[in-house]
Amino acid sequence: MTIQLTLPWPPSVNAMWRAIPRGKCCTSILSKKGRDYRESALIAIAAHNLTLRQLDGRLQVSLDLHPPTLRKYDADNYCKAVFDSLTHGGVWLDDEQVDSLHVLKCPKSADNPRVVVTITELEKN
Repeated sequence: MTIQLTLPWPPSVNAMWRAIPRGKCCTSILSKKGRDYRESALIAIAAHNLTLRQLDGRLQVSLDLHPPTLRKYDADNYCKAVFDSLTHGGVWLDDEQVDSLHVLKCPKSADNPRVVVTITELEKN
């Protein structure tokens, strides 16, 4: 089975989390940008009307990144926000299920920045 979803352009992992001092250690919390992205991603996931079961097997994932600007970026900094949203949205149990990940940098899309996610269940051995 293969599922394809289009999600909004995520914040980088550097903008997703904030370290908050708690005594002698720090706790990481989801930043405002992170909370806003999660909310918009969950709306996009719900709009796809996935009436399927939650994916529980091993997965192959492809992310097509369509950035809003020509600014240089590290592709891997955008995977975590997308993966966390897919977990939070109940598409799969956990991003630990991903055995294969392919990330493609696509041309700038100022009018429609997005991430196209393709998830394929791998055959059970």
